[in-house]
Amino acid sequence: MARQKAIAQATTLYRLRHTDELKDAVKKKYRENSTFAQDACTVKDRDALLIVGSIGGNEPVKWAARVKTLTGTVVEVSNETAAGVLLLRLDDRPDAATWALCWGMGWLLLDQGLVDGAFGQRLALRSADPDLLSSLTRTVLDERAKVDRSSIPAGSGLTGFGIGGFGELVTRVVGKAEIKGLTIGKEFRVRGADAVSVPLGLTPATLLADLKVLDDLLTQDPRPELQVLEQLVPVKKGTDVHERLETRLLYELQQAPDTSKIMVTWPHEHLNENKPAESFRVKGGGGTQPRADLPTKELVLQLLSGRDIASLDRIKIQLFGDAEGEDAVSSDIPLRKWVALEIEEGGRRYFLHDGQWFAMDLDYAKQLDQRVKGIFAKSSGVTMPEWHVPDDEEAYNKKAAEVMGAVLMDRKLVQTAQNKRGFEPSDLIIESDVYVHVKSATSSAPLSHLFAQGANSAHALQHDEEARMKLRDRVQQRGGDRDLIGNKPRRVIYAIRPKEVGKSITPDDLFSFSKVSLVRAFDELESRGIEVRVTTIGYLPE
Repeated sequence: MARQKAIAQATTLYRLRHTDELKDAVKKKYRENSTFAQDACTVKDRDALLIVGSIGGNEPVKWAARVKTLTGTVVEVSNETAAGVLLLRLDDRPDAATWALCWGMGWLLLDQGLVDGAFGQRLALRSADPDLLSSLTRTVLDERAKVDRSSIPAGSGLTGFGIGGFGELVTRVVGKAEIKGLTIGKEFRVRGADAVSVPLGLTPATLLADLKVLDDLLTQDPRPELQVLEQLVPVKKGTDVHERLETRLLYELQQAPDTSKIMVTWPHEHLNENKPAESFRVKGGGGTQPRADLPTKELVLQLLSGRDIASLDRIKIQLFGDAEGEDAVSSDIPLRKWVALEIEEGGRRYFLHDGQWFAMDLDYAKQLDQRVKGIFAKSSGVTMPEWHVPDDEEAYNKKAAEVMGAVLMDRKLVQTAQNKRGFEPSDLIIESDVYVHVKSATSSAPLSHLFAQGANSAHALQHDEEARMKLRDRVQQRGGDRDLIGNKPRRVIYAIRPKEVGKSITPDDLFSFSKVSLVRAFDELESRGIEVRVTTIGYLPE
């Protein structure tokens, strides 16, 4: 039997916004590069632009010099990779999106500042079978900007991936899908993140028809079973709300590292997932030499010092899989996509993620608040001594240990084979297997760190015998009883000092970052039989 002729083919598809002309979707350096051919063409009755060429060239690879130094061998090879992008719009409306079909390394040609970063995910949530998801990537909205990718080849629902916790933003969805109206006419595998991999028609007419189907699908609500994955709503550019948020962002970018609420995140979906980054280059911010590791908060604030908000889009960072800064594992990523910020504005909560502002869903915010209030309502079973101005945390812990007859563990790390960097067991041990972690509520990051510290400590003490043995030795050295340390923690207490004198800590005083961290720590530890409690430390003048 003759093989049936293909009518559609999997295509990497991007969606770009705010492009005055089709060519604006492509980086200027490629538009002006004579080695890239630009062809103003048509797809059926729609104007289009095709740009094709090769990235790289005849110049020898940069690591050739190092090889010659080490071995004396002259290496004469170069890197060259084909790239193609077809750009078009479905209509002539000023706000019409630009569609970009990419082949080879074509995605590297696109101006990432204009890419609709959530397009692929939104499309997947409106088309994927809720019971046949095969891979999900989620970012945990805490100070670590933690990214997890889980895969179940046979497919599963959200419960199979452990999705549904607070502070989880899903950025990539892979699963089986069937979209009515597409040329393919059958079930296929959809991969959605900033781009989407989807089978599109092979003729001009069927391609335009398929794009229209996808455009219409984006106006619909996500499938009910997957709606939880859209707890954050994008804020449109050009609105008054967006402008106010940008003003707040610029203010935070001009603060010192110890006072700024800015966090640095990792734009995971722009990276080559099969190769880790070894170095990066900053472009447009002075000095393009390779720098080791990944960008830091201090670097971001340094690059933006004295600059306007537009610099977030002008300055780019590109990651490389080698120390020489030659083997690219990402495109040029705008600095904006490395910045995370959570603020209150106009009675709502907003979060900057992957270069875009999101408003937190009100139901989600209410549920989060209720969970935190429930945790605060549980009795800690302990009364902490008052904290007097001008004592710092170290001074307070020493006085608290004396008053409570507790063992002082503040600033003492325990290092084991499983945890070579060490962890802080707690600030105080007040009775058998009861650990108190102390912190002042000056900002979100310290409290998020406090909650994570308590969870990490409890995990280590429950599962690492070496950690328990070393902690028993430390307790004995401090004049305490070794028997205070059992087989696992019984209770973890977070003792928090309010920011202002005379006040008390309430759930409303915690930032959303901190609330997320607390709920996640509570759920994790309580599921393992470890109680989690929160108590306020009275803050008084001298």
